[in-house]
Amino acid sequence: MCSPASMRQAVEYAAKALGFSAVGIAPAHADQGTLLQDWLQSGQHADMTWMERHLPARLNPELVLPGVRSVIMLTYEYARTDARTTHGSIARYAQGEDYHKLLAAKLADLDETLAFYGGTQRCFTDSGPVSERFFAARAGLGWIGRNGLLVRPRGGSYCFLASILTTLELPYDSPMPNHCGNCHRCEQACPTAALHDGCCDARRCLSYWTIEAHEEMPPDIRAAQGEHLYGCDACQQACPWNRPRPGQEPAIDPHLLMPAPFAALSPQALAQLTQEEFERLFVGTPISRIGLAHLQDNVKGINAGD
Repeated sequence: MCSPASMRQAVEYAAKALGFSAVGIAPAHADQGTLLQDWLQSGQHADMTWMERHLPARLNPELVLPGVRSVIMLTYEYARTDARTTHGSIARYAQGEDYHKLLAAKLADLDETLAFYGGTQRCFTDSGPVSERFFAARAGLGWIGRNGLLVRPRGGSYCFLASILTTLELPYDSPMPNHCGNCHRCEQACPTAALHDGCCDARRCLSYWTIEAHEEMPPDIRAAQGEHLYGCDACQQACPWNRPRPGQEPAIDPHLLMPAPFAALSPQALAQLTQEEFERLFVGTPISRIGLAHLQDNVKGINAGD
């Protein structure tokens, strides 16, 4: 019978071969406190009502996978810079292909590895009722910064999180201390003052309004839109832990890099796209999910600032 340490070693080896940058493991039933409930009760999730519906499962992984013992958390790097060469910035995570599909195939491979050792798994990447940032911090991959994101000593916050719930009992990692100290640069850099106490108020967040929202952007948010065409990385750009460190720049999966035709496409050209052109340009990318109408509404804010 294989030892838990040997099983973990096998997972780490397979994850590295698949391009994941780090692996951490947390106990599935770790106490998550009341931060998420408090955030929801205060209405800071805006109209993302699915978060309320999934709350019981997020707080109790047993509802997602009966018999779950461990939560394996993984990081996968994405680009540190915006590749756009014209007006209108794109959030770094959305520069290339849809990460959900890219990472789903890799998680399926890890699922097979764990199944070999007798485990039953559920795998997610920002796509299921799992408190991924909580478990990533609990698994020692970093800490939750004042912008509400996982921050790592190496790599900062520029990474995707993927999670594997498994019935296997594996060796757990210890959380690391919070290293934000007295720094408040992320809060100060937020164009709409959406950050406070390690939480992001979606009602004021440009990422929410340029991606998730289904209603018209409020005038005060529109006035602060600036160059943000899709998402907002202002808090990440301001974070000292995201500063480039010589010799520590990770290799980025080519699938996550922005195609040259889109990098040079001006807001004016985006405003004139037909539905057929939009689909051809953005098929298989995160941007496709917001649709042409929402993208062109975002363009109005960019053009208004010209």
